[in-house]
Amino acid sequence: MRFDDRKIILKDGRECTLCCTTPDYAEKMIDYLKLTAAETPFLLRNPDEVTYTVEGEREILGRMLECGSEFMMMALVDGKVAGNCSITSVGVRRRVSHRCSLAIALVKEFWGLGIGTAMMNYMAELAQKMGYEQIELGVIDGNERAKALYEKSGFVETGRYPNAMKYDDGTYRDEIIMWKKLE
Repeated sequence: MRFDDRKIILKDGRECTLCCTTPDYAEKMIDYLKLTAAETPFLLRNPDEVTYTVEGEREILGRMLECGSEFMMMALVDGKVAGNCSITSVGVRRRVSHRCSLAIALVKEFWGLGIGTAMMNYMAELAQKMGYEQIELGVIDGNERAKALYEKSGFVETGRYPNAMKYDDGTYRDEIIMWKKLE
């Protein structure tokens, strides 16, 4: 889905643009995915699992841009991808078509500047305009920064998936399930 750009001023005074993630950013998105995967243990992938080709990423971004029920947003600061967020449909069946899922990640150097809050607010606004009634997400136990952001954005914990994440060292972490009613 296409949507209007939104400019915000960060806590450090720089300007950030929240915009559609277009196929032109395929190479930068791959670099961003590798970087964020290396910076935190709370994402679903390890850096070596980011194996997209530029052409493959262009196709993914092009499909998301033209999809009527899903979209992807990126945050650009000084021409650099600072963050990325997506809304995906839980399903097309009528009984679940009111639900969507949110995923978000920011490059560590941009943590604490207000980008996450701005992205969460804009994503909820756009999801509601698309007809969604609720947003769901998962956050890995121990990721207190993200959980605080989600709670600040109106999400509440509804349950857990025990041992949802298994790390290379054999340890596990639960996934906390959160939900927000769109109004």
